[in-house]
Amino acid sequence: MTPPAALRPHRRAAAQLLLGYLPLLTAGIVLLAVLAVRLSTEREPLEAATATATATVVSSNEAPDGRGVSVTLPGEDGAVRAGVIVLRDPQDIPKDAKIAVQYDPSSPAERTAVYADGDAAHRAVEDLLFGLFATLVILLVVSVVTGLRVLRLRRLRRAAPSAATGSRVVVRQGLVVRSWLELVTARGERWVPVHWSPELAALEPDSSLELRGDVGRRWVLPVVDGAELWPSGRLRSRPPRGERSVVVPEDAPDRPPSWARQVRSDLVVVFAAPVLGLLWAYLDGSGVAGFLGATVLSAGVLFWLTQLLGSDPLPPPRRRD
Repeated sequence: MTPPAALRPHRRAAAQLLLGYLPLLTAGIVLLAVLAVRLSTEREPLEAATATATATVVSSNEAPDGRGVSVTLPGEDGAVRAGVIVLRDPQDIPKDAKIAVQYDPSSPAERTAVYADGDAAHRAVEDLLFGLFATLVILLVVSVVTGLRVLRLRRLRRAAPSAATGSRVVVRQGLVVRSWLELVTARGERWVPVHWSPELAALEPDSSLELRGDVGRRWVLPVVDGAELWPSGRLRSRPPRGERSVVVPEDAPDRPPSWARQVRSDLVVVFAAPVLGLLWAYLDGSGVAGFLGATVLSAGVLFWLTQLLGSDPLPPPRRRD
């Protein structure tokens, strides 16, 4: 059996995937490092609180900001110690209530460093641990999805070719613009989103092309004049939603659009990142630090998604009747 002919790789699509993946990976690694340093700092006083006792509440709504709870507790030497438990939010705790606490025996007796489960110090550590876990999971998912995309394309290159005819279609959904191929195959009409390339821009409507892979499955690799057109999504049996228009080569630019134009067109969705950061900070109660971390990570994920799902850096103007 003769192996399929070698194809010209879609270098622009490969660069686009890296353009989305590497900044997110870098931001995620930096965020992991920052969270790890902060976690070490926040855990240090808790690790020093090696002694336990049952404290008695003296008063609540103390400094700072009404979140302090003044308590007394018996020390290891039998002497009475005094300290303040700092909560995440102000709470009214009855006087003389008993609370199990941990304290630092090396701290001054009149200003004992004292902590209780669920206080601000413990919550800060829990938030940082969750942030580390969430960031690590996001990086793993993004890496796996990107890696599977590349491995799938390597498998499709070796698949048996089949003939089809195709037309380039630009689909607009709000601010999102993507290139698609409208295909006529032996199994009927199919639609597949693809990454933009000069070969795609020069494609005449209803041109003959090659498909690597089974059109009865979810993924195929279109080939135009020996050049790969990387799919940016699954093969569909129904047309995509949105405003669709068939594009002719006369609408294509004289030369490939610059990466600056590509990035500008993809940065639109990144403006949603601060909203997601605010939502995270509100739900998590992590304040400015949580907002900044969630905003950076959200921006990276949103930009990565735009690169993974393809785009059209220079779509033709809308035709007006």
